[in-house]
Amino acid sequence: MNVSKRDTPRLLASGLMLLALFSSIGSFGHGQTSLTLPVQHDSLALTINPDRSVGVEWNTTSTFPVVPSSLSTSGYSIHSSSSFSQQSSDVLQTTTIRYQLPAPAINIFNSISLTGTQTGLTGSGSLTITTNVPTSTITATYSTSPTQVKVNATAQLNFSQSFFGGTLLANQTAFQTAWSHTFGNMSWTDLIANQIQNATGHFVTVTAFNGTVTYPNTTSASIKIGFVAIPSQSGTDFVTVLDNILTPLGGSGLDPIIRSALNLQTGETVNLTYKGSTYTLTLQSTTTYVSDLDAQVNKLKEQYLQPLLAKFPAGTAPASLLFLNATSITISQMSTTSDLDLSAGTSSTSLKGLVLKPQTFGSNTNFTIPGLFQTVGKTPSPGVNFTLIGGSDASNQVKIVVPASTPQPSSTTSNSATWTNLQDTSALSAVEFQVQPLPNSLLAFLISPAGIAVEAIVAIAIVAAVILYVAKRRGAKTPLPMTPGPTPSPGLGPSPAPPTP
Repeated sequence: MNVSKRDTPRLLASGLMLLALFSSIGSFGHGQTSLTLPVQHDSLALTINPDRSVGVEWNTTSTFPVVPSSLSTSGYSIHSSSSFSQQSSDVLQTTTIRYQLPAPAINIFNSISLTGTQTGLTGSGSLTITTNVPTSTITATYSTSPTQVKVNATAQLNFSQSFFGGTLLANQTAFQTAWSHTFGNMSWTDLIANQIQNATGHFVTVTAFNGTVTYPNTTSASIKIGFVAIPSQSGTDFVTVLDNILTPLGGSGLDPIIRSALNLQTGETVNLTYKGSTYTLTLQSTTTYVSDLDAQVNKLKEQYLQPLLAKFPAGTAPASLLFLNATSITISQMSTTSDLDLSAGTSSTSLKGLVLKPQTFGSNTNFTIPGLFQTVGKTPSPGVNFTLIGGSDASNQVKIVVPASTPQPSSTTSNSATWTNLQDTSALSAVEFQVQPLPNSLLAFLISPAGIAVEAIVAIAIVAAVILYVAKRRGAKTPLPMTPGPTPSPGLGPSPAPPTP
């Protein structure tokens, strides 16, 4: 079981194809035929932020006919969740899938345990299965490398006529008969190997696929099964094999993109457990990606889309491709959940945390995003509940302005507008988004009449303070001394009075 090789390309696919999700919302279960098809209800909320980024939140619920009682799946539900989180040195993705199985008439499995690690094309893991009476154990190990996939399995099986009557585990004779038609028959193993090679266009060669069996006693069997596959051409690896397989399907030149996508993953651990006491099967995985995952995904997006766009004559490329090419994607905070209840006939899926930075038209404070609405496009009846939300930051908020010529929303709030059962979102292309200061922000206050008045008072106070300060400085200066008259020369007194006659 190789989860990583499936999950890693899925990362690239999620980055490249999530926008295409918009155009397919509501595409399942809306057609009217003679059959009773699932009824699906979709809602899409877009939060337009002051920095012109767009947060995406998508929810869908559906109902479908419950399986007839003769094939009842009472107690059968599946829950899955996956989330990305940005760390200081990497991005983590944690995924959990939980199968709640119905209580079986006969509880065969006691426990199942799978552990594995994977980095790129290199990994290994082990699987252990134990059954109830009669107790049997199955173990398997696998290893993968860029040039080899290898699986070895062993099993200790116990026969029981009362427990497995009518099956290959009823007794030794029944098991020998089944083994002689499968792993005991070289023509059968060669056929399986050839089918694998044919399915891969003979770019993969199965070098080993065989099994052996021994019988310790009349009530048990010990078996061993081995499988090895390698690329058919020397000097190639499985990435080259995948590129060669996709080439006839129009996927040529994907080799560097696949390698770049694999390099985004720095490690993965997988654990699968089954508890027979609760009939619960749980798969958990933790995948580590490079710290600049968003930047790298956008580079891969450009690397993938630009060759596609180059194939179209000027002015003929689909609008959705042009929009995607001009839009950056942030997935490092994205999360998804889904629930399926086969007993109740209900299912639900949600996505949030995806952030787009699309091309906008206008100014930084008054803009439109026509490409976003055109990419979502038309949805079959009954349409989608579509909500636009004006986001905010520490200083600004976004106001949604719906022109009179545009379909008016079914309901509004102070910062949102909702269209119920909207079937063509492109009709909203002219909706404007105005970035305005928050009422309680410093910027809003400074440009308000009260703020301007306060600014004037403050300015007057500052000028008065400067004048008083200058006057005070002048008054505090020491007066200049008065200049005295001529001083008599030393030793010379006043002239004597003239004698009296």
